[in-house]
Amino acid sequence: MTFRDEADDPAAVPPPPDGLPTDDSSLDPPPPEYDTRPDPCLLTPFARRQELFGRFLDDAELMDRQLAIAAAVRARRIDELRQLSETIATEEEAEDATKPSELRVNRHHESGWSIRNRAAAELASEIAMAFLLSTSAARTLLTESSTLVADLPLTLEALETGTIRYEHARLIASTAWTLPTETRGVFEEEVLPWAKTLILSAFRAKLLTLREKHYTETMRERHEKAAAFRSVTLEPGEDGVGYLTIRDSIDTLTAIHTRITDIALAKTKDDPRTLAQRRTDVATEILLKGDLCAVTDDTQATEDGTTADGRRLGHGITAHVHITVPVLTLLGHDEEPATLNGTTPIDPATARRLVANAPGFYRVLTDPITGSIVSFDDTFRYLPKSLRRAVNLIDGTCTSPWCTTPAQHSDGHHPEPWATSHTTSLENSALLCPKDHTLIHNTRWSMIKLKNGDKQWISPCGRIRRVAPYRRLSPAFVEAMKPDPDKADTTSTPQDSWLNSPDSDQEMPF
Repeated sequence: MTFRDEADDPAAVPPPPDGLPTDDSSLDPPPPEYDTRPDPCLLTPFARRQELFGRFLDDAELMDRQLAIAAAVRARRIDELRQLSETIATEEEAEDATKPSELRVNRHHESGWSIRNRAAAELASEIAMAFLLSTSAARTLLTESSTLVADLPLTLEALETGTIRYEHARLIASTAWTLPTETRGVFEEEVLPWAKTLILSAFRAKLLTLREKHYTETMRERHEKAAAFRSVTLEPGEDGVGYLTIRDSIDTLTAIHTRITDIALAKTKDDPRTLAQRRTDVATEILLKGDLCAVTDDTQATEDGTTADGRRLGHGITAHVHITVPVLTLLGHDEEPATLNGTTPIDPATARRLVANAPGFYRVLTDPITGSIVSFDDTFRYLPKSLRRAVNLIDGTCTSPWCTTPAQHSDGHHPEPWATSHTTSLENSALLCPKDHTLIHNTRWSMIKLKNGDKQWISPCGRIRRVAPYRRLSPAFVEAMKPDPDKADTTSTPQDSWLNSPDSDQEMPF
């Protein structure tokens, strides 16, 4: 019997092992799964485009679900980071307790910088630098992740399966976080079905309605707590505009809006402005000048709103603003935009008007190619001393990786501590907002100023991030600031010439 005859003889084929079916048909490969959608090449042009549209939309929806799944994984990892940070802080507290009292970190707990608080601040700033967020946004992300993992298991499960989107999940978390812990589970069961069907704005309104059922505190008590967080925030916008947002009690804001509207409605016949424009102009006038009234009982104002002594009514505070204007723009020979406070572009006409009305200004010469500072001098009467002005010009804003606080609201900082260097110079100075200035002095963050002006930040876990200055000093300017060996007086250098100036009062410029 040949091999082929043996293969064709059923008696010659050995029986299958136990547990396997003896029906030969069951061993056949499964039929291929064909795509039931029509082939776009066989359709009319219109039907082909409709078919492709549907496929692209399906793919985009799939990617959106995968983003939700990834957000759930990220929430778990961030909460694991928080738990690990708290565990490390507990171990450090136990170790700190064994040290002599004068060497303990926790001896500063009255100032708010205990080991546990330090660990929380370091964690938030680590996340801020890693995710390119502000520290407040990083703290919000930490709170959302902790609430999802610890208190909202159903929401987290729906997020992990892509049933709901992360935007809906974070709304649930941020709302549930304000509720008593014991009511969060019931609240979650009520709102979760709505997260699967409602658009974000409608879902937010639904949450606000349902959350009122789960409070043990009265509305008055909650209102008093919420009103304590009243604030005014400024957000730069596009094309030289911005957004000023006031958070306060709704009755106060309603009264303000009503007053502004009442004044704006007093429209003259030839006024081409819309009601929205008139409201804005009224609010701006009140905030800048203190009041719309041009005359008081004892003061007669001129038509331009100034008093006999030249002061504008309501002007009790003078604001100082940095405006960088290219000289050709200032002269009207170019239309290159100016820069407000080192960050926000403004149009040339506005820049020329602001410079024309400024009580003084200082000149900065920059390299036209690199933008680095070549030289500067000042005639502005109301600004801080020269060294601080130079630091403001170079850094522009707070130099932490997660902050853009303007220079005028930032502190001066010695990258090399003053206690060890006793040096105050351009080489040993940088800007930090008050919050980050406190952070770097009370945590294990460190910052080094490099020779090229970059600030190198080193996180407690060893990550490094460089922050470039807003402007750089040109090599020629750095060379010019070195001491002149031909001069007899070599006890001071141009860097500390501010100490010898008659208006310095022997004070550090920061």
